[in-house]
Amino acid sequence: MGLPHYYLGWLAFCLASFSIIGNDSIQTLGTFIESTKSVHWIPKTTVFCLFTFGVVVWGWFFYKGEIHFNRLSSNGSSFGFPYPQQFNLIQLIVPIILFIFNRLKASISTTFLVLSLFGSNNIDRMMVKSFLGYGIAFLIGLLVWFVLCKKDMNEYYKLEQPNPPKENAWFVLQWFSTTILWVSWLYQDVANMAVYIPRQLNTIELVFAMGIICSALLFTFWNHGGKIQEIVTHKTDTTHLKEATLIDLVYTAILFFFGFISKMPMSTTWVFLGLISGREIILHLITKRDEPYLDTFQKLTKEAVLAFLGLCISISIVALSIRFKHFL
Repeated sequence: MGLPHYYLGWLAFCLASFSIIGNDSIQTLGTFIESTKSVHWIPKTTVFCLFTFGVVVWGWFFYKGEIHFNRLSSNGSSFGFPYPQQFNLIQLIVPIILFIFNRLKASISTTFLVLSLFGSNNIDRMMVKSFLGYGIAFLIGLLVWFVLCKKDMNEYYKLEQPNPPKENAWFVLQWFSTTILWVSWLYQDVANMAVYIPRQLNTIELVFAMGIICSALLFTFWNHGGKIQEIVTHKTDTTHLKEATLIDLVYTAILFFFGFISKMPMSTTWVFLGLISGREIILHLITKRDEPYLDTFQKLTKEAVLAFLGLCISISIVALSIRFKHFL
């Protein structure tokens, strides 16, 4: 089309921001959106845009122009995702592929789908870390909600909705837990969007990048998470402020743990699916409520199969990109 390489990167960054935030909203904002439906989308957008601005600008200052928190640069590490001198067609259209997955209500790992196209030699280490994250999150989900269910059996056995006036404290904690979760997600996954733009940004580029990310956030809240939000909607008690807050806090702790032990990017989607699957299974095994075991198992299996299918498609796309990089 005759567009310069620099502007192609920013166009892809714009598309990637909307598709990645939309895809990952189920793991970062999904329980928050589900449990705060009575709150208008404007204050939600305002609060999270302010937090995003503060975190990204802090990273830009601390890492000397980088907004990806040093997750794309090698800097002595054994991995790196250098800024490409030329984009191929697959790298540019993969955000559109992610949009299609979102419309099909399939949560896919943006780390595998996007980052692998810019550093395919790192995909094996990203897979190991992501699968380890899934397993640990699954076990933590089993353990935490087993303890909670045994500690207060009435809360999980009763079928009636909680009394809203009694949840005021949890309402405040839900906002707090979700903002902390959003910060931990930014620390892990903003690299998936920033891979398309120069590794160091000047002030004008920073403002432009922030405008795009905040616009994607605005659209997500305005659209109430989109079709992919249904993955969270059918989970047990996610409309309850207390349960939504507990999910966010546990998930945040897991992300911070993996974020500090290694700077190698990982699939936060797999971590979230592991946590929510472990929680859902133990609740249904103990309470026998809402749905038969088979129905619960089928839903969780479908999500795991779709995630695995997304991984296979991501690897196939990476292989295709490598094979035909001189032609595309």
